[in-house]
Amino acid sequence: MGNYTLKCIKTNERFDDDYTLHYTDGSLIQAEYNKAFQPTEELGIWRYFDWMPTKKTSSQIAGTVTYKAEKLGKLIGLSNLWIGFHGYWPEKNAICPTGSFKDMEAVPTIQRMKDHSCKGMICASAGNTARAFTHYCSLDNFPLIVIVCEKHAHRIWIDNTINTDCVKVVVVKDGTYQDAKDVAKELSKGLPGWQLEGGAHNIARRDGIGSLILNSYEAIGKLPDHYFQAVGGGPGPIGVYEMMKRLVDSGHYSDKVAKLHLSQNPEHCPIHNAWQRKSRQLSEVDFPIDNPEVYSDYLLSETPAYSVTGGVYDVLRATGGETYVVEENKAIAAGIIFEETEKIDVLSPAKVALASIIDAKENGKIDCDDCILLNVSGGGVQRLKQEKETKILNPWIIDGKDKLVSRILQKLG
Repeated sequence: MGNYTLKCIKTNERFDDDYTLHYTDGSLIQAEYNKAFQPTEELGIWRYFDWMPTKKTSSQIAGTVTYKAEKLGKLIGLSNLWIGFHGYWPEKNAICPTGSFKDMEAVPTIQRMKDHSCKGMICASAGNTARAFTHYCSLDNFPLIVIVCEKHAHRIWIDNTINTDCVKVVVVKDGTYQDAKDVAKELSKGLPGWQLEGGAHNIARRDGIGSLILNSYEAIGKLPDHYFQAVGGGPGPIGVYEMMKRLVDSGHYSDKVAKLHLSQNPEHCPIHNAWQRKSRQLSEVDFPIDNPEVYSDYLLSETPAYSVTGGVYDVLRATGGETYVVEENKAIAAGIIFEETEKIDVLSPAKVALASIIDAKENGKIDCDDCILLNVSGGGVQRLKQEKETKILNPWIIDGKDKLVSRILQKLG
């Protein structure tokens, strides 16, 4: 399969990639690369092509911009604060055109599917992921079925100049994000040759997003002491940890990996609840009884990749990590500080993550001179919509969860 083989993290068995998402129950798989860390002259994630699970690069670009946030750091009492920015920000030469780091997951996933001659992709999302795959599949004319719940349908927008004929948006009426995931999984059984994008089980998503720490490593000159990110399903911190571990295991970097700091909404925080008990297993009590209103619904997941071998529990344990819950008022206040200082709008997960940095500083979990990396996982969306003409994609089908799969298959013939 070229520059990599796959490994089951639980059993250490190695095997070739056949767009494999699962190998052993309860375990992630991982790409093992046969080349050392050697950045190329390409842009974005393709600068790290030797550590991407694809046969070749593509013409599509997405990636991280890392910079030292001196003014923001001074305001919150940190002398060595760095930002990994993902979104639209022309002055910074930012290269996540749909406004989030999900672009970095979409680009290698599409190329990996093309490597394996997949007929098309099925993607369930709360918004950012679907928007990223809509954008890049449209540019590549690669067939995509996007499944979202009704309240998230407005997030599937795209530059008005891009042809979206290859994309079909399916809306789960009165549904949830979990309903969208359930429909996608069931639909994949009835469409031979089509593949689920795979979530945290997709090595291309994890390695694409994990490349943010390679970009930051080059910009800073070392790995940070602490890495902060708001978390929902978990592919981000897992991918970041895996990339850091590769640097260390390859002998390229001789220091330790960064400590992971992950934050959630207080009303829905299964990862935080389980980690506070230091429990590998999620319990029913870790989830709310109903469907609460939360500040950042990008962070909602009923099935986070927490307990699985190689998942969030394992990466928190490996780094001695911390988890936080952030109240809405603190997230909003942190967002105001960021946007007024940095002069760019950011999505709610970044505000939650910055609030957790302030919390960690106040409670002695980080020191003022520590090297801190804040993952701004989405930003510049408001500015993008002011400067570019966009369109919300019209749904192809809207129906209740129980009817959608049969309707989709019937309409596809």
